[in-house]
Amino acid sequence: MFAPHLPRRSVLLGLLAAPLTVAACSKDQPKPGGPTTTSATTATTAAPPVQVTGAGLPADLLGTMTALYLGGKVPAGGAVAAALAKRKSLTAPPKVAGSVGKWKGVPIAVVASGSDLTLLVKGKSWSVVGGWWPSLGVATSPVATMRVLAIGSDARPNQKVASQRSDSLHIIGVDSKGVGGIVGIPRDSWVPLASGGTNKINAALPFGGPKNVVKTVSRTSGVQLDGYLMTGFKGFRAMINAVGGLRYVAPAVFKGEHGILAKKGLNILRGEPALSFARERHTLKNGDFGRSQNQGRLMLAGMSMARAGGPKALVKYLGAMSPHVETDLSTEQVLNLGASVFRASPNTVKNVVVPGGVGTRSGQSVVLLGSGALSIFRDMRNGRLGA
Repeated sequence: MFAPHLPRRSVLLGLLAAPLTVAACSKDQPKPGGPTTTSATTATTAAPPVQVTGAGLPADLLGTMTALYLGGKVPAGGAVAAALAKRKSLTAPPKVAGSVGKWKGVPIAVVASGSDLTLLVKGKSWSVVGGWWPSLGVATSPVATMRVLAIGSDARPNQKVASQRSDSLHIIGVDSKGVGGIVGIPRDSWVPLASGGTNKINAALPFGGPKNVVKTVSRTSGVQLDGYLMTGFKGFRAMINAVGGLRYVAPAVFKGEHGILAKKGLNILRGEPALSFARERHTLKNGDFGRSQNQGRLMLAGMSMARAGGPKALVKYLGAMSPHVETDLSTEQVLNLGASVFRASPNTVKNVVVPGGVGTRSGQSVVLLGSGALSIFRDMRNGRLGA
């Protein structure tokens, strides 16, 4: 702050009162009785802080992205926090693009910048829950391997999803490299149920709910499962319609009991046709084994759609699925599971059904799992088939 011009006798008083005050030189003093002059000063405007910008993204989210890229405390936990602690900050803000939505009412965001991908969930503030940042020296996902059970209930629209048998069971494995494999389990597999007794594996759902299915599959396979995703007929149709139909490239014409379900080449399967495709087994030579294989193919088609849509579309797809899926996975787990499609092309993901022999137990036709099934299960324990 500059002091006003003072007469000569005031200079010493001014210096004593404020050592940092600058007194004007005598030649600059106005003459007694003369006109008063005012010295003009030019105000210096501080440069605005450098920040990451992204069209359509909220300011608080961009604040977290600024800390991530330019240095600062980034809200994160566990392995993600440990990985980001080793990052190398940039000297200039990168260009970012992304989208914001919700999963089960919780705000989520996916933000991309070049080859970087950031996954965020909002509580009181935005937190980074996964991703990879080669531009910062963090090239692999810090999220641990996941193995998730996809459950397709036989429930019709007027039935509770958990009250009916689970006619579609698939273990989806994910590691730091992306989706590591899909393993289908025949619905008639004869196994000990976690709730007690021995029965077809699809009976685990009505006898104890989805958690009973998870425990039963985990004990049968030896694969440690992190949780489940479950839907029924109504939810499946609604989910497929919500994403605008499933883009499925069929290697050959696929005929069902009532006509062609998919032509050779590209098909856009809406809700009901997609459900018919997933349930068809009577026209297949290998029956339920072939049906399980086709269900895995539809999952891969969904992964291909999400990958083709890019990171910005992932939030849209998850939001569309959210009302039609029951799960015990956290929002962070679902977001990382969805983003795994950007780590590995679905074309490289193995889709297998565990083999078994056909037998009879308690007067019903069942599938008896043998050494071939156990070998595949062992291979899946690290979340990746053939690795």
